[in-house]
Amino acid sequence: MASKVTDSKTTERGATPANTSEGGLRMNERSRRASKSFSSGLGCSQAVLMAFCERYGMEEGLARRISRGLSSGARCAEICGAVSGAILVIGLKYGDVAIECNLKTEEFIKRFKDSNGTIVCRDILGCDISTPEGKKQAASEDLFKSICMSVVISAAQILEDSGY
Repeated sequence: MASKVTDSKTTERGATPANTSEGGLRMNERSRRASKSFSSGLGCSQAVLMAFCERYGMEEGLARRISRGLSSGARCAEICGAVSGAILVIGLKYGDVAIECNLKTEEFIKRFKDSNGTIVCRDILGCDISTPEGKKQAASEDLFKSICMSVVISAAQILEDSGY
């Protein structure tokens, strides 16, 4: 079963969304940017990275290109693309110091799991979008516009709340 937001406090899976308000999610500047990018047709990983890339001296075109293949759980419904995009942001800020980068990545993943239940794309969506059946289910249930959008916003919100 897909993880759809049922109210501002819980999802069908029982996880609590990261930030709640109008429409179920509170958005700051970077999460609004990520939401807008995702709505325009960019992938989840692209939307998150592009919301932050210029803060760290990366041109948006480069961010769009290097994160393309990470969306949809790296094309195999594994690690959520929004999480992958966020990890790239962490690398932009802390990538020169392995210990710190690893720690910040672990902290992000913990916060994301606390808010969304998992970092695995197919578990977040409740279907495996690496299969034709899963893609059909995701499309028919409009999961990309509902669940994926909320996860993109969540990842960006966690990053911004953490000082990125």
